[in-house]
Amino acid sequence: MPAPTQRACIMVWDGLRPDLVSPEVTPHLWHLAETGVWFERSYAVYPTLTRANSPAIATGCRPGRAGVPGNTFLLRSGDGSLVSHSSGNVRSLQRLAEADGRPILLVDTLADRVHRGGGSTVVVGSGSPGSAFLQHPRAIDAADPMIVDGLPAMRGFLEAVRKRFGPLPSRDALPATAWTSYFTRIITQFVLPEIGPTLLVFWHTDPDHTSHMRGYAAPETTQALRDADANLGAILDAYDRLGLRSKTSVVVTSDHGGSTITRRARPARDLARLLADGAVAENGGSVFVYSSDPAVVAAIRQLDYVGPIFTRDGRDQTFPLSLVGLDGPRAPDVVFSFAWSDGSVDGVAGTTVGTQAKLVMDHGSISPYDLHNTLVMQGPPFRSGWRDPAPVGNIDICPTLTHLLALDAGSRVDGRVLFEALSDSRDDAPVWETHVEAQSFTARGREWRQRLWFEQVHAGAAAYLAGGTVEPA
Repeated sequence: MPAPTQRACIMVWDGLRPDLVSPEVTPHLWHLAETGVWFERSYAVYPTLTRANSPAIATGCRPGRAGVPGNTFLLRSGDGSLVSHSSGNVRSLQRLAEADGRPILLVDTLADRVHRGGGSTVVVGSGSPGSAFLQHPRAIDAADPMIVDGLPAMRGFLEAVRKRFGPLPSRDALPATAWTSYFTRIITQFVLPEIGPTLLVFWHTDPDHTSHMRGYAAPETTQALRDADANLGAILDAYDRLGLRSKTSVVVTSDHGGSTITRRARPARDLARLLADGAVAENGGSVFVYSSDPAVVAAIRQLDYVGPIFTRDGRDQTFPLSLVGLDGPRAPDVVFSFAWSDGSVDGVAGTTVGTQAKLVMDHGSISPYDLHNTLVMQGPPFRSGWRDPAPVGNIDICPTLTHLLALDAGSRVDGRVLFEALSDSRDDAPVWETHVEAQSFTARGREWRQRLWFEQVHAGAAAYLAGGTVEPA
């Protein structure tokens, strides 16, 4: 058996690409990886959006099973029209639940399991309210605090925190240095010494917040990385001072990677001219289409910036939503990714199509640069100084910590326990293979082939989506 763990800490560095981690800029994270496990082939779920991957981290499930498809979704209003909602807003998440009479998340979270096991969870968020809230939607029922600006149910608690730590700094600065360090101080000076939760989740808005607006090579983004690393170091020091580090499993992950925008597109406008009915929800590097038009796929393929297309039933030489875990009661009718390339900007590989004129970087697509995320695990149960070459993903965090904290299994998950990373493992790494799914089709006067590639540990286990593209046949 691996060494026991009594607590867990998950720190999410929003948008951290693994190639941005270095001993010079992120020394604390680098050291954590050197003394723990660095996962070389870790993947976000598709779409590579924050509020698709927050539930994946929390539940171990892909979006279809978890219940939140992406950052933006459409719901029918009272007059039958489709209305856009952002999952960054908790009220919109509540409307999602009210629309079908189901919970916001359709499965158990890690925090639910901790609560049933007699433990406590604290979620601290410096990003959108929705990204933190989706870590523990049933926090009120469990009497667990969430320290996040923008949660109406926690307003009184946050006011008490403000009286102690002072007014909230501006969240709009680039980088958000004062903003993120404010929440870090709350963790190190209040949450850990006075609440001492079994599970701490800290959603850290940078580097994503800054790199969206400045790009990867900007000095502001480098400082955002330094800030995140300094805040990680402060949290680890607090665990040490309190004598808790030897009892704590530490996980640092990112919800997705990202790509530099080199072309702009307006899919909502373009499809409004092509479709007989329906509407579109733009989601960064992917687009959700809600339409009963039988020619919807043909219409989408008239656009030269479109990558792989997914439909409910895989019709018209598309892929079924189920292939990437996007099927489910809340799935759009059609989802497509933007095209991407291996091109570089300022020495950083990965370019894509974007919709928002003000952004330099975005994510959400099926590009490997968006899918490949950062994952490090360190603590008593884990190997020391080991690099795991096998495919893993955000969906593996919940089942792995559930196992290490000896919690009940709860609802079904899509991920796996990362046994190869544990200190008592006798194997170097599980055997894995790549397999490809492909479809050929005709559009814009020529033949095309769309491909997806997956990495799978063994038959019947989780298959991690590693990329997808459309290319001339």
